[in-house]
Amino acid sequence: MPSPWWRGSWVRDTVEVLLIAVILYVAIAFALQTVRVDGESMNNTLANQDLLLASKISYDFGGNPQRGDIVILIPPSDPSQDFIKRVIGLPGDVIEIDGDHTPTEILIKPGGKGPFQVLKEPYLPEPWTTLKYCCTSTGMATSTPQPVTIPAGDYFVMGDNRNYSSDSRVFGFVPRKTILAKAILRIWPVSNFGGLGAGSTLEPVKIGRAWCRERV
Repeated sequence: MPSPWWRGSWVRDTVEVLLIAVILYVAIAFALQTVRVDGESMNNTLANQDLLLASKISYDFGGNPQRGDIVILIPPSDPSQDFIKRVIGLPGDVIEIDGDHTPTEILIKPGGKGPFQVLKEPYLPEPWTTLKYCCTSTGMATSTPQPVTIPAGDYFVMGDNRNYSSDSRVFGFVPRKTILAKAILRIWPVSNFGGLGAGSTLEPVKIGRAWCRERV
């Protein structure tokens, strides 16, 4: 049993503070990480050299990536790198990209059910003119619009700066196990400190859009 001297000493208080600090450090290190943006593929949402705070546990307790999330992932094309992209398509979605329409639009059947819906993306920095047709059976770009069902456990990701992004159009679907964290906050530069802006929404396809195929 501790002596009265120990219970009331500054030594005990110091040990308690250090113990709490160590516990907090370990908890934060386990749950969060900082991520530096390298390149322009997420302009204008994220700029080159932005420093982000990402949650490593957002998807570890029953949750899964959601449409519009900005995530850190390992691309299938190069396991030595980490990429930052936005989740566009979820497992079971039917997705099609049609560059014949101006502007280029992404069409999605959420969960593979119902009619196609148009993905509204207010964050795009400029008109999208490259790799504007999709998708092959593995999720890569095509020369004509082609709907495909995203397999269970896979995701379709894209950079916001579509003309300058290596994403699912190039390396295909991304397995859930290679999505490492969810970006939640920009911490540098201080002038842009804060959240990462609005995500995407789905809206019904306008009547008369006969080119919305129902092959899937």
